[in-house]
Amino acid sequence: MRGHRGRLLSELRRNEIAVLDIAYDGESVLGEHRHDRAYVSVVVDGSYTELRDGLPRRCVQGTAIFHAPGEVHADYFASEGRCVNFEAESGAALRTEPLLRAVAATHPRYERAVRAALSATGAGATVRHDQPVWLRAVLHEFDWLEPVPLEGASALAGLHPTHFVRAFRKHAGMTPGEYRRAARVRAASSLLLESSSPISRIAHECGFSDQSHLTNVFREATGISPRRYRRAFAR
Repeated sequence: MRGHRGRLLSELRRNEIAVLDIAYDGESVLGEHRHDRAYVSVVVDGSYTELRDGLPRRCVQGTAIFHAPGEVHADYFASEGRCVNFEAESGAALRTEPLLRAVAATHPRYERAVRAALSATGAGATVRHDQPVWLRAVLHEFDWLEPVPLEGASALAGLHPTHFVRAFRKHAGMTPGEYRRAARVRAASSLLLESSSPISRIAHECGFSDQSHLTNVFREATGISPRRYRRAFAR
């Protein structure tokens, strides 16, 4: 681990929830780490880039993210930022109603974001037992990195392209195009951190038209360039 944990500005308790207000310096990196307690983190000032489950994400003001106990993630603050963490007490589950009451009592403007974080499926679509068989096939068998039309995914699913887009969004929580971009960003992230390949080669291997295309998509998803991302999170 490298970097620091930030500066604790205040800490209070609302029933079984600890509310921690934490400030972070610019250009600070919290290397891979985990928390023993489940918590929801809300960005109240600035923004940062989080790497979790291999997928980098830009977290802007108003973003709320749920973290399970023991979940490994890393964070990079390009500029100064501030977060409020709502944590379960040691050994306790992060129960929804006490959590929402704590948010309403301390930071009510973020209650909707916290509700959304609790109901979110996580970073990217995952295969669950209640998902249709065609979706499992598409997620596993369609080559999302290759620059081929997405009609191939709808054909694999056996659905009309228009119906496929609606059904994919319903079950995966994003459009096929958004899933493709996430898959390419995830693949680029892996190569940036685990290889010394030139960024232009990584762009080609991950389905981007060129290095500029990769940089634009990656910056939109993470808030920073591939080069800066590599420097911040390199293992």
